[in-house]
Amino acid sequence: MPHSLSAKKRIRQTERRTGVNRAVKSRIRTARRVFAKAVQANDLAAARQSLRACARLLHRTANRGPLHRNTAARTLGRMERSLAALEKAAAK
Repeated sequence: MPHSLSAKKRIRQTERRTGVNRAVKSRIRTARRVFAKAVQANDLAAARQSLRACARLLHRTANRGPLHRNTAARTLGRMERSLAALEKAAAK
């Protein structure tokens, strides 16, 4: 149990920040699922659109702190590779 006022405030701040971070990470997971479904359905237009939305979310989250920038870059790189493979298959 916190005794000092500053410790109580830190607990309030942590709870608020945890809620925000959890919501942001949930939005990223949802965006990644939408992208994966578009890739599996071979829907090139939807995959491109969902990749743009997911990239925006990943970059913003990495800049604000809930996600490490290398994690965001790695995730985005994997998504871009799968999109490139889809484009290559569609070109054939």
